[in-house]
Amino acid sequence: MQEQNIFEYIKAAYRRSGAIGQLIAVNVVVSIFFGILFAIQELFLVENLSDAVKIWFAAPGDPAELMYKPWSLITQLFTHGGFAHLAFNMIFLYFTGQIFVQFFGERRLITTYILGGIFAYLFHIGCYYIFPAFQEATPPGLVGASGSIYGIFAAIAIHRPKFTVYFFGVIRLPLILLLGVYIFLQISSIGNTDGIAHLAHIGGAIFGAISVINVHSPANFMNRFDRWWGRRFKLPKVSFKSQPKMKVYKGNVKEMTDEEFNAAKKIHQERVDAILEKISKKGYESLTKKEKEILFNESKRK
Repeated sequence: MQEQNIFEYIKAAYRRSGAIGQLIAVNVVVSIFFGILFAIQELFLVENLSDAVKIWFAAPGDPAELMYKPWSLITQLFTHGGFAHLAFNMIFLYFTGQIFVQFFGERRLITTYILGGIFAYLFHIGCYYIFPAFQEATPPGLVGASGSIYGIFAAIAIHRPKFTVYFFGVIRLPLILLLGVYIFLQISSIGNTDGIAHLAHIGGAIFGAISVINVHSPANFMNRFDRWWGRRFKLPKVSFKSQPKMKVYKGNVKEMTDEEFNAAKKIHQERVDAILEKISKKGYESLTKKEKEILFNESKRK
């Protein structure tokens, strides 16, 4: 077998990592880029080189500036203020993304990440124009994936409020309670001069909550966006039809009553929930081959 060079190995690993790994990879690459700029700045005494470039990646505090850099609505979602900012967000994204994908799939994860982050920025800016307490202040620009991740987290918590996780690996909490704690902390921190965009976090959470209202209905705005996006870029179609109540097998025809179908569906969902709970307690690697196969098939079905 021919050995892979480092670039081939990285390329293959990127493809295997799925949507979560790929989102993390883009964030890391952008941070490495700014790390290189900072090194050049320090070695060659180029004043404020890193910050001067980062301005073009950050979403502006004055929305009128979007006319000159509209791409910043996207680039801000992958740009961070430093290593600690990046590390916290990527850890949060990894664990929330693992749960999200099992319920909604990878394609929806990406759209929630991007649309949730954009909405978080617009909510952040809008508050400075709507609420008198902020109107005398200049809205700060934004960088970071926090708004996007809050959207992902809120979508899961609202969709499956009783799903439990171990907070810091010790305290078992339902997701909805954990979300409530996070939102309370963000609301109570509004106005702090800590450099954290608490309003954007709240905006991201609002987007995530709204995105799962009537989540299986074709009228759901995320499903409508998915259909528009699929037609525009010829992506595989996502079906929103309810599951058939009759299964047909070659050679034999087996009809299922409504009660049998609903019972089978409930058993399958309980099995999926049990697997997800096992992940929250012991991690993905603790799953058996069969359990991993069930989750893989479930994510493709979403």
